[in-house]
Amino acid sequence: MNGGEFDERLSCFISDLESLTSEVPLPESSLLDLEFLLPSPSSAKSSAFSDDAAFPLWSHLAAAGLSPSSLVRPLSAAMDLPSSHTSLLAARVYLSLILTPSAPVLSLFSPLAFISLLSSLRQALKPLPSPPSPDRRRKRKQGRAPRGNQRVDDSPDVGDLLPIVLDLLDSVLSRIRLDSSLDGVKSLVDTVVAILSSSTTDQHRLSGVCFRILYSAVSRPEHGDQTAIAVDVLRSLARVVLSSPLKSALRTATISFIACKIAPLARENGEVRKALVYFPRYLASNAPERAEPRAATVDAILEVVRAFEKDEQIGFAEYVVKMAQGKWQLRLLAVDLILGLLTSLPDPLGVCESMESSSCWGVKCLKALLLRCSDSMGGVRARALTSMAQVIEYLSGDARNSARLQDGVAFRNAKFNELLRKRCSDEKAAVRKAALFLITKSTILMGRPIDELVLKTVGSACMDPLVSIRKAAVSAISEVYRQFPDEGIISEWLHVVPRLTADNETSVQEECENLFLELVLDRISRASHVSISDTAKDLESILPEGVLALLKGICDGEVLPCVRKICSSLGKKKMLKPSIAISLANIISISESLCMRNCMSIERWTAPIGAWQLLSEVSLFTPKAVEWKFLLHHWKLLDKAKEDKGGTPDGEEPSSISWARDRVSLLQTISNVSVLLPPVDASDLAADLLRQIDEFNMPSSEVDAHVKALRTLCKQKAVSPEEGDELIGKWVHQLLYGAQKILESCMSTLSETVKTDGFLTPPSGQMKGKDEVASSKSFSQAITAAFTIGSLVLIYPSADLHGIVPLLHTMITSGKPGSEKTKLASLTISVKEMEPSLYVHSWVTMGKICLVDDKLATRYMPLFVQELENSDCAALRNNILVMMVDFCVRYTALVDWRSSYKLLAGELSSQILRGDKREGVRESCRNLRSGSKQVLPKRKNVICSSGGGTERRELIYSHGEKPPGRRVGVESD
Repeated sequence: MNGGEFDERLSCFISDLESLTSEVPLPESSLLDLEFLLPSPSSAKSSAFSDDAAFPLWSHLAAAGLSPSSLVRPLSAAMDLPSSHTSLLAARVYLSLILTPSAPVLSLFSPLAFISLLSSLRQALKPLPSPPSPDRRRKRKQGRAPRGNQRVDDSPDVGDLLPIVLDLLDSVLSRIRLDSSLDGVKSLVDTVVAILSSSTTDQHRLSGVCFRILYSAVSRPEHGDQTAIAVDVLRSLARVVLSSPLKSALRTATISFIACKIAPLARENGEVRKALVYFPRYLASNAPERAEPRAATVDAILEVVRAFEKDEQIGFAEYVVKMAQGKWQLRLLAVDLILGLLTSLPDPLGVCESMESSSCWGVKCLKALLLRCSDSMGGVRARALTSMAQVIEYLSGDARNSARLQDGVAFRNAKFNELLRKRCSDEKAAVRKAALFLITKSTILMGRPIDELVLKTVGSACMDPLVSIRKAAVSAISEVYRQFPDEGIISEWLHVVPRLTADNETSVQEECENLFLELVLDRISRASHVSISDTAKDLESILPEGVLALLKGICDGEVLPCVRKICSSLGKKKMLKPSIAISLANIISISESLCMRNCMSIERWTAPIGAWQLLSEVSLFTPKAVEWKFLLHHWKLLDKAKEDKGGTPDGEEPSSISWARDRVSLLQTISNVSVLLPPVDASDLAADLLRQIDEFNMPSSEVDAHVKALRTLCKQKAVSPEEGDELIGKWVHQLLYGAQKILESCMSTLSETVKTDGFLTPPSGQMKGKDEVASSKSFSQAITAAFTIGSLVLIYPSADLHGIVPLLHTMITSGKPGSEKTKLASLTISVKEMEPSLYVHSWVTMGKICLVDDKLATRYMPLFVQELENSDCAALRNNILVMMVDFCVRYTALVDWRSSYKLLAGELSSQILRGDKREGVRESCRNLRSGSKQVLPKRKNVICSSGGGTERRELIYSHGEKPPGRRVGVESD
């Protein structure tokens, strides 16, 4: 610094000071002169403590007869000026004077001047003026500017002055005392927090120095009551936390300052601790109601509480428990806080200290949370259930917490099961979803399967209208299945999850398929390498847990169609592994070996229920995984059992239903792998199938399987498609000829019976019994022949039916007015009265023929409508309804031609809906009404009365498949 210039400016400043009155602000030129005389800001702090040399100004003021206090009022007035630059310049000079060596601090510091200083800081928060243009600066003349213009050339602008003044203020707080001015401390806190909250904070990065000033105000006892100051600081910072954007840097820095600076100070200072303890409670009482701001407030509270001592943490937890009994806003906040406390604080259940569970703060929080699960507000209930699930998931990771969780929540209590059941049926969707989430997370901790009523409720939730709840319910019941794969849970899972493959939400369908692959097919595939041990006594002890229950559940009539659809979808996506088919074949082979080991007759053995059915679905996509030797062996075994089913050496009859079902599935499996069969074996099998069909003595379900398998073999082994069609045509016409002869023979038998019954003497008892047996066998063969005709027509629509259609027409119109005009006029009795089952199958066969012949369908439509109106047979009415729906879908023009039919069908369906006692018929009527929309039933069960007995019939239809591939008819198990 030039000594001559220093002396010159010092003299000018003293002269200006002497000429001023006490209330006149110091002019800017004098402020610049005084600033020139002061040390630089970087050296001011160091010179304040390390330089012992006195500042020359003080000696010159004494020589001029001026006291240091004569500077205070002009500087204070300058700091009150409306110009931000001048006021900040005065504040900088004032603070620098206090920091000069040997400065008379008591004379310079004044509460009024300090208030003016803070006012200049608040004045600086106004929008900053735009900086001068660089071009204008270049146009100024070179050389030393006059003192009045020095601000434009050399002085920093407001944005540069504000950090300097704040930095000086932080240093000054260590040299002054504010305990005599409580308003000054409060104003200081408000000003600094206002600077933090202003837009200039991020721009000039002032948050660091602001937090240092606040820390100095709290940590120094010379500034007054530390508790009161800490309360003011924390209350002001709480407003920053609550009003700042959720992810702002200021909010993060404020919370970090409290947790990392104030909290450590509170551990050493009891006065500050008193204020800090109530800071989380203040935030909680002022938390916003909106979800996101409330969650951010909870995070802020928890971060501060984590910095507490253990006693303060326990005290806050007890406060939260009491808060859970307040207004609904406080209850909702308390639920979130309990979740945070239990998952963020160490040892919440007191397992490390071996303290009683009743006195542990974590158990008290759990009980309060459980109580909120039954809150009157739906939002509180939902949050409480979700929080409980998250707490269980977090704490159950430590085995030591399991017992305490059981005591706190009482999972095995009947009241808890009742709570889950009610919440799963809650009127609020969020509550239902949260309850399902709780079941998912608490399954492991329960240690046993959930209550049966709760399980049924979860299963019902899988059909909830909301997609999110269906997904949550599927996840819950699947988790229960993973942990406790017993037969009851497996049965419930199979009845609710696979049917979601028909869900209208694609994501639900995909999740259902993935779960089926994981929980069913992958479990079954584990049996691919299982072998029989010497000590094994039954199949259940050999196979993995739950496999037999899975296979049994798959066979359920409601589950099997869904399983077929899932396997088809997974197969098309190439997600079916060969190990599944290998495991199923292994299970069947092991079951047979156990039967032989136990010296049982092979006629009494049946494969595990469901094994063949699932293998028939999987083998379509994994044909190489099934060995032909295995299939040939079991085909011969099942065929032999069929021939010998009259009885066993022990006099016990085999399970004919199981054998028949297995034969159908085995035929389907053979069809799937037929492309890989050796030519000779394929030829022998085809001949065997044709021979069995030609005997016309099989159940209808086996007829259909034999026909399809024979068609597949011909197509796969033919050199060309034309050759395959030619082969199929040959044996189709052969079988149709045989079926026609059987039907004609049956009709002749009926006619002869009618003629002879009126003139001959009744036969003796022995002769009557033989005649009844022969007649029963003839009728049974005729029923099979009629069904076979329908199956053949669907696979070969071009077959010649000129001799069969009149015969069927005679059978379905026999005994009715106008039937004497038919070609077979000799039949004057009613087939419906003589053999009702043959009558029903004749109608079904006629319907299948109409599906492949539109002209015939047009002719016979009035007969179908008439029979639907007059028939008293539920099975026949149901089948006719289905056929009419098929006609609407197959022949769209038919509906236009027969508009009167459409009106009649609607009227009939309305009448039957009101009066028919059969649920299957009523359901078919509802589908008939929507026939024009191409809506067909997936599955129906009807009770068909045939003759003197009542048997259960199952109808399985495939809607999107066009004839001749569609199968319509009555099929008995």
